[in-house]
Amino acid sequence: MLLLCACLMQGAWAQMKIIGPGFTADPNGYRSDEPEAVPQRFAAGSSIKDCAECPELVVVPAGGFTMGSSAQEQALANAAGVPAEYTAREGPQHYVRVPSFAAGRYAVTKGEFAAFVRSSGYRTEAEQGDGCYMWTGKEWKKDAAYNWRNVGFAQGDDHPVVCVSWNDAQAYIQWLSRISGKSYRLLSEAEREYAARGGTQTAFWWGDSITTSQANYSGNYTYNGSPKGQYRQATVPVNSFSANPFGLYNVHGNVWEWTQDCWHENYAGAPTDGSAWATGCAGNARVLRGGSWYDSPASLRSAFRVGGDPDDRGDGSGFRLARDP
Repeated sequence: MLLLCACLMQGAWAQMKIIGPGFTADPNGYRSDEPEAVPQRFAAGSSIKDCAECPELVVVPAGGFTMGSSAQEQALANAAGVPAEYTAREGPQHYVRVPSFAAGRYAVTKGEFAAFVRSSGYRTEAEQGDGCYMWTGKEWKKDAAYNWRNVGFAQGDDHPVVCVSWNDAQAYIQWLSRISGKSYRLLSEAEREYAARGGTQTAFWWGDSITTSQANYSGNYTYNGSPKGQYRQATVPVNSFSANPFGLYNVHGNVWEWTQDCWHENYAGAPTDGSAWATGCAGNARVLRGGSWYDSPASLRSAFRVGGDPDDRGDGSGFRLARDP
């Protein structure tokens, strides 16, 4: 079952002492001695659409950032109820240099996934097996009646596809790469955090507080003095709210997004070049980022991370694409 589970709704959390990153950075986490970014084939911020069925991508600029959360942010997460076993996963903070790459402007939509299914005849693992995990408001429950077509709440084609596993995402990627002639993939965990931050080091790309007018999550919970707000109990269209400075939508909330990396309990030994971490894995689990419509705001932070088995699927988990420009 997904490690994100019901504990994210109930909020019970804590912190660990983190090791400093060992470099001098400006308030946005950038080093003043960084070399100039290598020129790319596409200019940062430009839009890419490789085929009619292909999701729109935006070119994310090369850059460096401090990955993970600070002691101060972990303390705020503590105050919001996040346990030590979760915040411990956000350290030690370390500097990562990320080459330019193209990322989905939005999470893959239900309509885009439907085009894949129509073309390929693919059946998701939820359809082949015992369904999808659903959040009932009190507990997680797997139900064979639910899959990406029927998720328990109304969805349009412009909503993010959910009830898809990491394995389902890989099948979609293989199909899209074949019809487009381009090499699509999931974002690495480092790319996902870098893209979400959009050049910032705050908990969310807009700052250290959050409201339900900025993202889709459970407004029954608060973070860092934020007010309570709306609990929509469903996904919203992928173009809802404002894009972040890199032009990406809903990097906080709406749906968890699968990344390429396998699960590690913390960042000890993590790569610093932005690549996916696929060695020394703690079992078979893969990393998800971003938080979802049913989560408390503390789990939407840029640094927050959870894991799930490759065949896990839930009504709050989807994915976003990447490729090299």
